[in-house]
Amino acid sequence: MKTEKIPMLAGIVLIILLAFLIVWKADIFGVSGSRLEQDARERQNVNYDWEQVQSINDDVCAMLFYDEDRKEYAYSIYLSREGLSYGYFYAEGGADSQMTEKVKGIVFEEKGIVLLSLNGDEICKVVIDNQNGKETILVDPQKPFAMILPVTCHEIVMYDEQDNVVTMYDTE
Repeated sequence: MKTEKIPMLAGIVLIILLAFLIVWKADIFGVSGSRLEQDARERQNVNYDWEQVQSINDDVCAMLFYDEDRKEYAYSIYLSREGLSYGYFYAEGGADSQMTEKVKGIVFEEKGIVLLSLNGDEICKVVIDNQNGKETILVDPQKPFAMILPVTCHEIVMYDEQDNVVTMYDTE
């Protein structure tokens, strides 16, 4: 009786192992919202003493890390996936030399528009024109920012403290 149970038990263990491997290879498990900062810091070797700003919604997480002097920095963007998946998946990141002075804009189809900047232009407000009319988002002109806007924005206008229009240098 015992010798009959050993092959059956081995078969069950093998089936469980194969099921686990299939799920793992299918890449349906991303990073949970509570672990995004830790994952981004580890992925890009970002010091834990660097400051961080982030914006997150159900589809996108945008993070900007920077040192005290804002000389060194890195950004990370994670996206959720449609269908059977859990969490957020790394989409892109790194450093972009133009971000120290300008605003980097990245469009993710059907997910949103990400704005990232160390805010060298001292932007104090962002005005968007979308389906609901114009909306003003206030920004601290002395601090870097990460922002996710709806993909339905028809127009995005940024202003500095002197009410000058600031343009994005890059939209992907």
